[in-house]
Amino acid sequence: MENIRVLIVEDDPMVADINKNYTEAVKGFSVVGVAKTGKEAIALLNSKRPDLLLLDIYLPESSGVELLSRLRKEDRPVDVIMITAADDSATVAKVLRQGVIAYIAKPFKFDRYRAVLEGYRKFRQKIQQKSNLEQEEIDNFLAIRGTRDERDMPKNIQNQTLTLIVDYLLNQQQPLSAEEVAAGVGISRATTRRYLEYLENQNEVEMELDYISVGRPIHRFRLARRAE
Repeated sequence: MENIRVLIVEDDPMVADINKNYTEAVKGFSVVGVAKTGKEAIALLNSKRPDLLLLDIYLPESSGVELLSRLRKEDRPVDVIMITAADDSATVAKVLRQGVIAYIAKPFKFDRYRAVLEGYRKFRQKIQQKSNLEQEEIDNFLAIRGTRDERDMPKNIQNQTLTLIVDYLLNQQQPLSAEEVAAGVGISRATTRRYLEYLENQNEVEMELDYISVGRPIHRFRLARRAE
C-alpha cells in the first residue's frame, strides 16, 4: 500500500510543524503540503490530490467548517480529520454530520494522534483489499475510530507511561539506549526496557545494535519512521 497523502490546514506555523512531525512519525503517511487558509487548501487539493485532510476550524478568511461544507457539496474524494481547539457541542455535532473520520481536540498527546491515524490506515487497507465489509468490521471502525483501547494492552503496560516514552522519543534526533530513555523520562531502566520491547513488538519503535569496540553491543531505539 502506498503512503497516505496528507494535507495539513493550519494557520499557526508552529502547530502546523508539530502536526507534520507527528504525522510523519507514523508509518504509512506522507505530508504533501501545508495550507494556512481555505483558499490555499483548495489550491493544494487540486494540485496535490491528498487522501486525507487534517483540518483546523479557526482559519483566517473562512472557517474550517465552511471549507468542510464546500468539500462535501463538491463531493471531493478526500477524508477529513478535524484537529482543533473548538470543543463546543454545536460545532462538534455539525462536523460529525458531515462525515469527518475523527475529531481531535487540542491539546492532545501523540499517542492519541497516532492511534487515530493507525486506525484510519487500517480502515483504508481493509476497504482496498475487500469489495465488501462485514458488519463487525464497519461497527468496529465507527465505534472506536482507531483509538487505543487499554483493555487490549498488557496489564503491566499503562497508557500514561507509554505516552511519556513515545513523546520523548518523538523529540530525539538519534536512537537512544533504554538507559538514556529512562533518564530522560524519569523512570527506571527496567520499566523503560519493558515498554520499549512492547513498542517494538507493536512495530512502533525500531531497534538497532550499536557495536562498540569493547563489550556487548548496545540496543538503541527510535520511533518507527514511515517508508521513504
